[in-house]
This record gives sequence, C-alpha cells and structure tokens, in this order.
Amino acid sequence: MDVHRAIALLLSPVTIAAISALGVYAMYPDILGLIVSFLLIVICPVANVVKKSLSGEMDILVPDRYARGPFFAQAIACYSVATVTLALLNSYPMAVLSLSYLTVTLAIAVINHYATKVSVHMAGLAGPAAFLMILGNYPLGALLMILVPILAWSRWKSRSHTMVQILLGVMVSVLITSVTCLVAWSLK
Repeated sequence: MDVHRAIALLLSPVTIAAISALGVYAMYPDILGLIVSFLLIVICPVANVVKKSLSGEMDILVPDRYARGPFFAQAIACYSVATVTLALLNSYPMAVLSLSYLTVTLAIAVINHYATKVSVHMAGLAGPAAFLMILGNYPLGALLMILVPILAWSRWKSRSHTMVQILLGVMVSVLITSVTCLVAWSLK
C-alpha cells in the first residue's frame, strides 16, 4: 500500500466521523446519542461501499464519479434518519452534527452529479473540523484542521482529485457546516 492510499484510509470520512462523534460526546456526554451516532453517522453511510469493496466489486475509495450516486443516496438516508432520531432523543449536539453531514452530503451529491467530482475526503475532514470548532471543542477541531493540508496534498499527489475538486470539498463543507450550525442553533 502506498503512502497516499494509507493517508486516504487513515483520514477517511468514516474515521473522521467517529472522531467527531467522540468529540461531541466529550463535551456533551450522552451514551445513547453516541451509540446512535456510531450506527447511523459512522457505519450506515458506508456499509454498501465496504461490502462492495470486500467482495472485490470496487475500490473502497470509489474513484469513479458516476459510481458515487447510490452511495450518496445511502448516506443521505442514514443522516436523515440519524438527525430525526437524535433530535427525538434530545441529543441536540449530535443531531446538529448529523444535520451538518446531511446538508454537506446533499450539496456534494448535487455538485458531483451536475459539475465535477468533489473530494469527499476533504469535505469529510474540513466540515467536521469546522463543526467541532463551532461547538467549542477547539483542540480537536484545530487538530483536524491542521490535517487538511496534508490530506489535500495527498489527494492531489495521488491524482485522485484536481486542486479545484479538493478546494470545493473544503469550501463547500466549511461553508455549509457553518450555515447549518448557525441556523440550527438559532432555532433552538
């Protein structure tokens, strides 16, 4: 395994989702919210990707832009169920985390369908980093944000994405995460 693939797997959206849920839990301990988050934000969105990768049907990094559509749809469904479930459980910070994943994924799915492949890795790192900083978990959010240039370099160097696709992943996720948090917390 080359270094770029190792970085992509280590800093995958799944890994960052787990770290993000734990980062929210550290500030707002709620074991049921954490369990639901792990099931619906971490595992559910990638279940079919992992299944197809293990069977040898496709690369786990899903390099083909057009193959991503069904996986975006699955993630959107998982995040939708997670947002509603977490809100009903009064796990509001986790619900807003899920809502930010939902809104960012919707935007990236639209851009991917109509314009260009967006770096899901970059969105999956920069968006949660911004979320954690907005939430007030500055040490963890800043640590994740420091990793953004490393992952960007790796995704570009491996020719997985152009610089525009990388920047789109970062900018779209940070902007939409920020707006989602602002709206969600203003309604509480």
